[in-house]
Amino acid sequence: MRIILFSPNHSPRLDYVLKVIFEHINPHPYECLYDEKAYLRSSGAKINYSKAPIDPTEVWINPETLLFETNLASQPVQVKWVDGCPWLHFGEKNNGQLPADVFANSFYLLSRYEEYLPFTPDRHGRFTAANSLAQREGFLQFAVVQRWVRALFQALQAQHSEFQWQPLAYHFAPTYDVDMPWLFCHRPWWKQVGGSLKDLVLGKIQRLQHRWKAWGNPHSDPFYTFAQLMDWHNIYNLNPRFFFLLGDASTYDTNPSYHLPAQQALIRELAALYPVGIHPSYLSNAQPARIQMEKDRLEKIVDLPITDSRQHFLKLRFPETYRRLIAAGIQVDYSMGYADDTGFRAGMGVPFPWYDLEQEECSALMIHPFVAMDVTLQQYLGLHAEEALARIKDLHQEVSSLGGPLCLLWHNSSFYGEAGWVGWKEMYEEMLVICLNPYHKQ
Repeated sequence: MRIILFSPNHSPRLDYVLKVIFEHINPHPYECLYDEKAYLRSSGAKINYSKAPIDPTEVWINPETLLFETNLASQPVQVKWVDGCPWLHFGEKNNGQLPADVFANSFYLLSRYEEYLPFTPDRHGRFTAANSLAQREGFLQFAVVQRWVRALFQALQAQHSEFQWQPLAYHFAPTYDVDMPWLFCHRPWWKQVGGSLKDLVLGKIQRLQHRWKAWGNPHSDPFYTFAQLMDWHNIYNLNPRFFFLLGDASTYDTNPSYHLPAQQALIRELAALYPVGIHPSYLSNAQPARIQMEKDRLEKIVDLPITDSRQHFLKLRFPETYRRLIAAGIQVDYSMGYADDTGFRAGMGVPFPWYDLEQEECSALMIHPFVAMDVTLQQYLGLHAEEALARIKDLHQEVSSLGGPLCLLWHNSSFYGEAGWVGWKEMYEEMLVICLNPYHKQ
């Protein structure tokens, strides 16, 4: 049964949110009508997005003004919880059949509206989870946009028993950022000597042994975990995605030179097996031309077009970052997540197109959110391996119950016990098993 939506006014914001909901979150045929008489004559599962109900068979949603505005301004958002789910209100009384305006709610989070407004950045210039409405109001760990859409579809089904819908199928989508393929190898000899002396003075004998073993055998380097990763991928039939940092040396770009033959061989080996993308350097945020340069380096190494990216240090500013990526030919970005907390930065885990709020238009750039990063769990949140696994289990349950991908961000370097990752190798394999299994609850 086709969904018919009536709105007395046209809006690019409304067009966008309908596209995301009915083409990406829960794909379903739909049509938007702007003539009330045509709407009344139509047949289908009806949604009335106007100030008053007009058809007894419809789902009526009383619209907020957000989708019909053309400016950016601080919104007086109030959060009200109904049956364990938060709903956003923008200052208008809502008498519709849902607890709030599902379209305005969804647009506010998907567009990252709050990130266009003034905020206090962290030391890397980032909008943090602590800045977000979702963390302040306690719903960052919930895929609330998908929950709201589920409520909308359930309301349509209540009005039309013949209306059928299905959420997206769940799947696990592991990703890796390769910042440093080796901890000790392929470094200047003077750094090796200096590092050895430091290990000796600090009494880090085991680390010293690992250092010298790796210098003679690069495949034994603690960060060179790719053979183990590939074993897991083969055992569990996974198709992960790797992002490579190929910037020039800077304070926060500590990767080996892209000229290094061993680095190029590793990239080619992984690119022959899995999808790969560029990891634009920290420095590229101040010097945007580097995005294209680094992308060109990766394309030359793998002899393939590169269309995917994820920001190093997750440095993401709206709208500049995404406009720069588009200009460099990037079509898909995986940076939508926080460094300082897990959860759903855009309110869901389903990939969706980016809306440029300043230009008021939907772009062709696709955003793939991730819900947790290893460094977030271990460093920012200070969790032990067992505690981190419990957090991942909760996120897995949320995503698998609603549908779509569970995307995680990991590093090849996050298994070395001497660097604080005791027990994380064992935890990671247990996590893979958990994340591969869907959890069904509707």
